[in-house]
Amino acid sequence: MGLKLTLRAASPIPLEVDGITPERVAGLSPLDVAKLPVQHGNRSEPLGEHFAVTDRVTTAPRRADIQFAGDTRAVKGIGAGMAGGFVYVEGHVGMHAGAGMAGGELVIDSGAGDWLGAEMAGGEIEVRGSAGDQVGAAYRGSRRGMTGGSIFIRGNAGDELGLLMRRGLIVVQGGCGEFAAASMIAGTVVLLGKVGGRLGAGMTRGTVVCAAEPRLPVSFRLAGEYRPTFLPLYAAELRRLGVTLPPGFGAGPVRCYRGDLLTGGRGEVLVM
Repeated sequence: MGLKLTLRAASPIPLEVDGITPERVAGLSPLDVAKLPVQHGNRSEPLGEHFAVTDRVTTAPRRADIQFAGDTRAVKGIGAGMAGGFVYVEGHVGMHAGAGMAGGELVIDSGAGDWLGAEMAGGEIEVRGSAGDQVGAAYRGSRRGMTGGSIFIRGNAGDELGLLMRRGLIVVQGGCGEFAAASMIAGTVVLLGKVGGRLGAGMTRGTVVCAAEPRLPVSFRLAGEYRPTFLPLYAAELRRLGVTLPPGFGAGPVRCYRGDLLTGGRGEVLVM
C-alpha cells in the first residue's frame, strides 16, 4: 500500500520529517502514520497536524511507497536515512533530502535545497529541477561525504558538489558552482554544463568528467590525451537513464589533467 502525504499549509517554520521512510511506515494504517512524530521548529508534533495522510497515491510515475504533495519547500529531510522503497515528491523540497540514504529511490519532480544526498551510502536520487549547495557532501567537521549510490540532477547544482566524496556517482546535466569535487577521495562526478571555479581543489583520487572547459586550480597539470575505454559505457548508461548528452560525448579523445598536486596528484579531470 502506498501513502500520500499532502501538506495542509506552507509555513515559514521548518518542518523536519526525517524518519518518515518506507520501512518505517510499512504495514501502518494512515491513522497510525498520522501519529508519528515530526519536528516543527523546536517542538515535536504529530505528522497528521501538518499532513493529510491517505492511501490514495495517484500522480506518481509508478506507485510510490510514500508520495509527498503540496508546497514542501520548507520541509526538510524528505527521504533522509531511507534504506529501501520508493519516495516520490511532486514539488520542491527543503534541505537534507535523501541525506544518509542507504538504499531505495527518491524522485523529486522539481528542485531541492542544500545538502541533497549528504553523506548518503546507497540508493538513487533524481532531481528533475535544480539543487542547492553541498550535494552529496560531507557535513561540517566530518571527513566522509557520499560513500555510495547515485545522484542525478537534471538542472543546475550549487557550490561544493561532492565535497569529500568517497564513492558513488553524481551527474549534473546543467551547470554547477564553485569547488565541485573539492577534497574528493574517490568516486565519479559527471558535469555536462558550465563548471564553476576551483574544480577539484584538494582532491586526492577520483574522476571528474567535464563536457565544458573547467577552471582548474594552478596545482593541476595536463597529463596528455587518450580515449578512456569506460567512457562509451558510461555514455550508454546515461542515455538509458534519459540524460541528454552533448554530441560526441564519450566517443572522442579527452584531455586528462592530474591533481591536486598539493595532495598527491592522483585525481583526474577528463575534459571532452
